Amino acid sequence: MAGCLITSVLSLATNLLPSIRASVQAPSSSSSNYNNSKRGRARDFEEDLKRLMRTLEWIKATLYDAEEREIRDRSVKLWLKELKKVAYDAEDVLSEYRYEVTRVQLEARKASEASGSHKTKKMEYIVQIPNGMVDRLKKIRSRFDEIAKDRKALKLKKSDGPRRPNNKLLRPPTGHMVDEASIFGRDAEIKEVIDFLLSEKEKPFSVISIIGKGGLGKTTIAKLVYKEMRVTRCFDLCGWVCVSEEFDVGRLTKAIIESVTEINYGLSELSSLQEKFAQIVKGKTIVLVLDDVWNENQSLWDSLRVPFKEAKLVRILVTTRNKKVADVMQTTTCFRPTNMPEDSCWQLFQHYAFCGTSDTMPPHLVNMGKDIMRKCGGLPLAVKSIASLLMQETDEEKWIEILENDLWESYPSNDVFSALQISYAHLPAHLKPCFLLCSMYPKDYLLEKMHLIELWISHGYIEPKGKRRIIEIGVEYYEELKQRSFVDYFSRGFKESCKLHDIIHDLARLNSENEHYSVEINQPLDIQKENVPQEACHLYVGGFSGYVNQVLQQNLMGLRTLSINTRHSRNFQICNLTEFKALRVLELKGDYLTRIPDSISELKHLAYLGIKSFNLKTLPLSIVLLYNLQAFILDCRDLKYLPEGIGSLCNLRRLIIESCFPINYFPHGLVNFSAIKTMKAWLKVRNVAWLKDMTDLEGNLTICGVSSLKDAQRANMRNKCKLEALHINCDPNSKCRWVDPVKSMLGIFLNPEISVHDADFSWLESLQPHPNLKKLGVESYSSATMPGWMCDPCSLQSIQEILLDSCDKIQSLPFNNLHTLKHLIVHNCHGFRVLQLEQLSSQLEKLEISHCPYLELITGLGNLDMLVTLKTSWCEVLKSITMDGLQLVESTEPIGDSSHGKPHIGQQSISTLTRLEIHHCKLLFVLPDGLIPSVETALTEPCIPYVHVSSCGCTNIEIGDNKSNQLSIR
Repeated sequence: MAGCLITSVLSLATNLLPSIRASVQAPSSSSSNYNNSKRGRARDFEEDLKRLMRTLEWIKATLYDAEEREIRDRSVKLWLKELKKVAYDAEDVLSEYRYEVTRVQLEARKASEASGSHKTKKMEYIVQIPNGMVDRLKKIRSRFDEIAKDRKALKLKKSDGPRRPNNKLLRPPTGHMVDEASIFGRDAEIKEVIDFLLSEKEKPFSVISIIGKGGLGKTTIAKLVYKEMRVTRCFDLCGWVCVSEEFDVGRLTKAIIESVTEINYGLSELSSLQEKFAQIVKGKTIVLVLDDVWNENQSLWDSLRVPFKEAKLVRILVTTRNKKVADVMQTTTCFRPTNMPEDSCWQLFQHYAFCGTSDTMPPHLVNMGKDIMRKCGGLPLAVKSIASLLMQETDEEKWIEILENDLWESYPSNDVFSALQISYAHLPAHLKPCFLLCSMYPKDYLLEKMHLIELWISHGYIEPKGKRRIIEIGVEYYEELKQRSFVDYFSRGFKESCKLHDIIHDLARLNSENEHYSVEINQPLDIQKENVPQEACHLYVGGFSGYVNQVLQQNLMGLRTLSINTRHSRNFQICNLTEFKALRVLELKGDYLTRIPDSISELKHLAYLGIKSFNLKTLPLSIVLLYNLQAFILDCRDLKYLPEGIGSLCNLRRLIIESCFPINYFPHGLVNFSAIKTMKAWLKVRNVAWLKDMTDLEGNLTICGVSSLKDAQRANMRNKCKLEALHINCDPNSKCRWVDPVKSMLGIFLNPEISVHDADFSWLESLQPHPNLKKLGVESYSSATMPGWMCDPCSLQSIQEILLDSCDKIQSLPFNNLHTLKHLIVHNCHGFRVLQLEQLSSQLEKLEISHCPYLELITGLGNLDMLVTLKTSWCEVLKSITMDGLQLVESTEPIGDSSHGKPHIGQQSISTLTRLEIHHCKLLFVLPDGLIPSVETALTEPCIPYVHVSSCGCTNIEIGDNKSNQLSIR
């Protein structure tokens, strides 16, 4: 945690030094209005900042040692706590100066635009050091100097990376012996693992990994598998080794030899051990369990497995908490045991708490026992540990204490947290604050993946790596937390969400020491109970909105995250926000939230702002003063306008506007959004020229109309190399049928009165995208000639999907040699009489043709060697589909009565085709030879798995007899 803070402060200081130097080096003249005292103040600020950075570098070098020792050394824990407190103050000072830099630059730019000059004198960008800031930084530097002295007193060692956790945290060694009387459930998992161990005998070497969080029962499953006679009888040699933290190849090789032979050969050198083991396993079959593996070093694993090459058959069963470990071991099959079902948990609880049966226990204790068991969330070790604590316990107060408190408050030294603390100790330093932040929300709270990553970015938890996108690094952090079993994840439609298991949530709270806190206020009595601790930096407040403001009246000036989620109160207005000046993240959610206070402009450090309300109609004008804002998320159904000057938010990377369709007349100020990378919104605008500087724009973009040819040119679409999809609707009055607001990112609708109505659509030539574009849609295009870039393979060299919709005057496909094209949709194009597919890439996988009322002929189908799906519908005059571009087969007879309709034996069909749909093509009596295999060819050629033909002339199709086919002909 402290490491991320120090890194954030150092990064901020490095970025601000050039601006500070500019203030120091400003020329002294009567016209500059920059006197010597101001320059001296800037010089002092620069010197203090440099000294502070040097001190922080020394402190940072010892943090790995400190964060390892804090678990067992109270003095180190207090040192880190003080370090974080001072680091927060330093970050605030530097963030405040960054705010001033941005403010001065924006004001200079506005003055330049107002004067008609596009050049701003260097002097106008000089930023004066605000009053009092130099003294604040001096005090902070002095405090850091004291902390650095304490570092020496604590004898913290300089280190450049994490070391092995302390032995006090090591898990006790395991053996393969098991008491089956204390095991409940898991039969299905055990059978599945055994089946894999005994299958695929053609593979000489396989690794099966059991992956899951600590306390889930991975080792228990491995023990029961190892004990199974079906397994041991199938192998010549069997062994069990507890690997634990240190992956010492020599020690492990010796342990494996002793386990499979029950002989100590007295060898110690790795070379001798490997030679001996190779002799032992030569020509034999072996099953080996490696329990509790943590190694992520590929070379160590490669060294350990060398002797196994002499064996005839090797099966290795691994238990680990980290998916990365399984990947290093080149796992063949992964098993992720689920949480134990409730009935099995209750059996386990009874076994330890009631000596096997609850019949003799008081009913009220039995009922409390069931509630306590449910708190364990299906984690067997938690059930066993708490039940053992309550064994023969008749004191009702003890039961109530455990039931009403978090498990770590009731019993912090139990086996559960000892086991999980090992996982936390192994967690890389940069992931610890990311994990702990999740615990500020209540248990079972679902966090959307990208939302969580944005919170990490806003707090500076994600360390930049060269030129890599910060969001990509954030995704890596998230995936690693998943791999290490710290978060449980769920898919919800197109989005992935996650939450902490209840016991993992308790673990996080235990390690955060009240820095992360949540309050649920549902009745007045709850307010009296809930005193938010002074240490709280990240706070969630939920419940009835009438009570929420009362909670916020406590002294919470140190908050850096505030998430408010209200309900069941009409006309809710958030309290004055002036007291929360340190906030980096502010989330306001409430169906009846009607007003955001003007005091929001006081939150100069704010990097993330999320607002969700069904009744909020306007935003305060002061919101445009949040110059440090990086992410702005709006989900407000009744919101129609954004404030003028919204473009002042020049550091904004992510703008998401949900539910508002569309936001009317988006202000001109958007032209300053050059930092935007992700933007999801539906906007009714005056022009598209404001897209010009958004070079990092990602995702999907829909443009409905432009105001002029010059407007289209100014949009500078060719410089948006990260844009994935572009949909152009040439008629701003029409609805974009093919655009899904859920999947789509940015939609721009031009006011129809402003939009250009140029018959030759010359402006479309100016919307040429970057060659990296993958998806292109053109809708309501009324010219017979497509723009030149659509006919140039170099301009669309990465294209994978193309849509043509309502392009009525186009008579032939304009694109050639698009080797990357996979999916083509032609819809409602009235100009097509013949559709020649032979000019398309043979790599095309999906072809959809619909509502082309004058289309009579489709040729060249046989050229599409990789075609998987063919759909044709509502082409009512379509008479023929041919496999090549020359043959023309016409018939007015059903296929069963025409020799033309029966494929010739041995003629090659499209072997990749898996789905064929033809609907409402009434004049189509014949399908081409080779499209569907006949009864004769079905013996040697695969049948199409899915065929659906309806309302067509071809009502009798002979098809190979295959039970897997889905055939529907009407």
